[in-house]
Amino acid sequence: MLKITLIIFLVGVTLNNAVVSTEKIEVSLLESLENQETVDVVITFKQSTKPVLERVERMRFENRGHKITFLKSQLEQLAKESQQGVISILRGNFSSTSFQSFWINNKLFVKNASLELVQLIGNNQDVSEIERELIIKVDGVQDKTIPVKTNPKELGWGVLKIEADQAWNLVGGTNGEGVVVASIGTGVRHTHEALRDNYRSTYGWYDPYARTRNPLDVNGHGTNTMGVLTGANGVGVAPGAQWISCRGCDEVDKSISCSLAALTSCGEWILCPTLWNGQQPDCSMAPNIVSISWNRGGRGNNFYKGVVDAWKAANIIPIFPIGDGGMACDTAQSPGDYEGVIGVGSTTAWNSLSPSSSRGPTSDGRIKPDTVAPGNNVQTICKDSDTAYCSARGTGMAVPHVAGTVAILLARDPELTYDQVLSLLQNNADRELEDEAVCGGTNSTTDWPNNIYGYGSINARRALTALIVGDL
Repeated sequence: MLKITLIIFLVGVTLNNAVVSTEKIEVSLLESLENQETVDVVITFKQSTKPVLERVERMRFENRGHKITFLKSQLEQLAKESQQGVISILRGNFSSTSFQSFWINNKLFVKNASLELVQLIGNNQDVSEIERELIIKVDGVQDKTIPVKTNPKELGWGVLKIEADQAWNLVGGTNGEGVVVASIGTGVRHTHEALRDNYRSTYGWYDPYARTRNPLDVNGHGTNTMGVLTGANGVGVAPGAQWISCRGCDEVDKSISCSLAALTSCGEWILCPTLWNGQQPDCSMAPNIVSISWNRGGRGNNFYKGVVDAWKAANIIPIFPIGDGGMACDTAQSPGDYEGVIGVGSTTAWNSLSPSSSRGPTSDGRIKPDTVAPGNNVQTICKDSDTAYCSARGTGMAVPHVAGTVAILLARDPELTYDQVLSLLQNNADRELEDEAVCGGTNSTTDWPNNIYGYGSINARRALTALIVGDL
């Protein structure tokens, strides 16, 4: 323990006749390197992407594709300039070390980095921080398998609860036509009868783990959530929308594990999709919405903030679960607790908060969730076969209800901004909810928004009606 303490508080150490600073190196990373020879690390650079994002957002472009293409080129240039010193180190005496450069958030991921390499990188003037790579663990949500329905057109209770079917049938109503939604998760069974007709097969799938040509689902979680988002046969909120997906998660020992490198690869692919093999990027194929159903990133952890900020600069709307941390206050998880992300909690069919659904406030005192949606024993599809249906639960199942509602809104008006979408969801939410609780000084029955239900439970019909009549 004394040895670790000396390393942590050392002003500098001598390595190859150079003074090496340890102040940029995460303490837990140094501790890990005391017990093992190498660790996978993430390098953050001093040059932030924020000025690039702000500059591009102020500019005008002929179309969305041109805007995102230009944004990508500017982020790539920033990454090239700021990362070149570290990449030179890696290609020099450490040429056998594998690394991956990311432009979306100006980070560099290094596999099996030694203490010597970490210290050398820490001495580079362009580096601000070196951390151990985060691995996200995701709770499985599939609850039980249900036999194929005798009436395949029967609507799921979640679809009915948020009145999505009524939104479809409004004068001027939509079910998501013309909108592209994306997911990042365990993959999707694209041949399922409820999903096969609206899968966008061109620029529609990327697998950073195995570069598979066609979509697959290693766990079932991704198929569950996409079913609620765009599934036909009564399970989906926006069955008219097209869907695409990136596999950011793998199944390890029967649990879902998502490496930050894979999640970041997917983040770049969402912003500017490529073919399945990572070639021929076409930023005009970027989706309108990203529906994410993993969390467990801790509280107030900005590990995915750079990715989310780039999406928002491209007007790609990010929707995340608030987490399944139970009934205690102060359990909202990242990235769902980010400002600028629609963070979603889960409700039951009886208008109460699901027992597993996390609550706010955030670590810096902001109200979360932003909204809640059905997430308890929700009817959906599963990956067992092309005709398999099941129920699933968790805040990850609430998210696609919100994402589907956003697709319905964007189908009506594709130019809606994130702020306008959030306002429509918040101002037209249902507040006839059962549980009374207090978190962060807000009461769930008298204070709106509050840290239990946010602004309330989404209502697709009311939100679309407000948009149609111009009540933004």
